[in-house]
Amino acid sequence: MLSDDRSGRFNDGKSAASRKVRLWSLADGVEIRGEDGFLIAVWKTADLVDDGELPGGKGLRMRCKAEPDARLTVEAAVFVRPVAKRGTFHWRIPAAMALGVAVLVGLYLALPNLARQIALVVPLETERGWGNQIAAGFERQMRACRTPEGNEALTRLVERLAAGLPPERRAVNLRVLDNAAVNAIALPGAEIIVFRGLLDQAGDPDELAGVLAHELTHVGERHPAANLIRGIGVGVLATMITGDASGMVASGAATVMAAAYTRDDEAAADRGALRLLKQAGIGSAGFATFFRRLEVLEGGKGLLPAWLSTHPETASRAAAIDAAADPRKLPPSLRDAEWRAVKSICGKAV
Repeated sequence: MLSDDRSGRFNDGKSAASRKVRLWSLADGVEIRGEDGFLIAVWKTADLVDDGELPGGKGLRMRCKAEPDARLTVEAAVFVRPVAKRGTFHWRIPAAMALGVAVLVGLYLALPNLARQIALVVPLETERGWGNQIAAGFERQMRACRTPEGNEALTRLVERLAAGLPPERRAVNLRVLDNAAVNAIALPGAEIIVFRGLLDQAGDPDELAGVLAHELTHVGERHPAANLIRGIGVGVLATMITGDASGMVASGAATVMAAAYTRDDEAAADRGALRLLKQAGIGSAGFATFFRRLEVLEGGKGLLPAWLSTHPETASRAAAIDAAADPRKLPPSLRDAEWRAVKSICGKAV
């Protein structure tokens, strides 16, 4: 649906300010993300309305019926144009590029499996190097949160869960960053980033443990490396076909943030999380509770973190987790004092 540039400007309609955004095509719409990769909005194709061209035909203004005050300006030379009367879209694309785009689409469809196979043969030290570089990039933009008590509690919880991973994947490095995003990210190698917003919203340690188990499964299955390879690979292929190198400017961090896992990967991470929780003697009810908590917080607006928004059937995922829950009454994954230390690791009041 979108050009290889996939950039634009977004105004939420609540202020006069606009921000630069990256656009990611979906089967039935478009994801709008900030330059840091955080999800801002999801606009459905059926709701898009043509709001007029920029002067000189250099771009297109669009709005969404679901968010009538917001505006999206697509400045790329190649973009999708909504036709309001018919509710359809047309490619504005030079005829000479049509064959190249067709080839690109074919390669894109094949790339998930290809990227997965490539990831399996990447040396672990190389993968760790990627993860360290990406994590360092995040830390240059956001304050790292550290306290002796909070880090010690998190380290113990991660080690307890990671004991169920392959031996070479158990040395996980977890970082907490001071950002309001309700999210956690697994990076190539064995790096996990947890944002303060997730700690703020988690109601108890078992909810956090469920999310960590999900991300740890991605680590064990090498999904982050495959995602990075797939994301960068598409950009390189697009550049080769179109001759436009602008898509290669994006950092690895932005690629990891914006690239959604496949449904198969997310389903595997859900199953793996349940297995890790069971092996660690931690109840899985908190995992399902966190799914439902996010549904309520987001109010159905589609602004869920990538690991959750990839699956639209959030309620069915929570139900599946409930169905597989360990019937035993298990103690909390962290003691009260440990949980307080984790919740206040960024210096915020519990």
